Amino acid sequence: NYLPLIDEQDELKMKSLSNYLTRINVQGDDVKRSDRATLALIMESQSRSIAFENVDVIMKKPISIARSDVERKLVDNSRGGYCFEQNTLLQMALEEMGYVVTPLMCRVRWGKPDDTQEPNTGFTHFALKVRTSDGCHYLADVGFAGSNSMEPVNLGIGQEPQDLPEGRFRVVPSKHKDFDALELFVKDEWRPLYEWRDEKAYLVDQECSNWFSCTHPKARFTSQFFTCRIVGNERHHILNDTYVIRKGHGMDAVVTNEKITDKDRLLELIGTIFGVKLVQTEGIDRYIRNK
Repeated sequence: NYLPLIDEQDELKMKSLSNYLTRINVQGDDVKRSDRATLALIMESQSRSIAFENVDVIMKKPISIARSDVERKLVDNSRGGYCFEQNTLLQMALEEMGYVVTPLMCRVRWGKPDDTQEPNTGFTHFALKVRTSDGCHYLADVGFAGSNSMEPVNLGIGQEPQDLPEGRFRVVPSKHKDFDALELFVKDEWRPLYEWRDEKAYLVDQECSNWFSCTHPKARFTSQFFTCRIVGNERHHILNDTYVIRKGHGMDAVVTNEKITDKDRLLELIGTIFGVKLVQTEGIDRYIRNK
């Protein structure tokens, strides 16, 4: 099950930008400029078209972030993926369109214990810093599942709140030296999603973090099934055996839940709502209780 380290020289270009655009339902004529509007279009379209999912992780299959493997899985094979796959794919496409992209390793803070004394989470999330043609910098992330913005977050306006389709966000200095944090305004308070240092995440560091995230028994996605996708103005997700539809944000959100009781219903949802084409399904229902 060992995955060799990526050979960076063999992994520079996307095989087919055209196939990627078809996969996310975007016309080639719509992406001729490397500006904020195009970046927002690509992020939203990928968020709506390619589900976040960790099926291979719970099947105990190693996750490759070699660019050719990511493109084959998420584009050619109509699968989804988790943050390292989703944002690797986004990086590849953006670079083909002329954006300057810097990969970032992030510490997740959403739902985590206080870390005032020292960090208590590893670098288990992967996001992108993107420079547009006018020289502006944005945080781009299509891999944080249920809480991230599907539009770019401006990194050049200090701590000013930004009202985006998924809620109100801001970027502030972290309590940890040299780190910035992305925060979301929820229930009348600012809550951190994750933090990062403004430096390039090299491939060897991405490999180490990805390996931990898909193999370590205490990593989030090795012990639970999760998939998420934006459909219309709703966020749909499955956590283990619970299917959730969330319409709206914050206190005004309307949430409905369905308990999944058998494998057939789980596979129906995965295929129809989340648009994931699976070849092997043995063991995918291991987190359904009372089946």
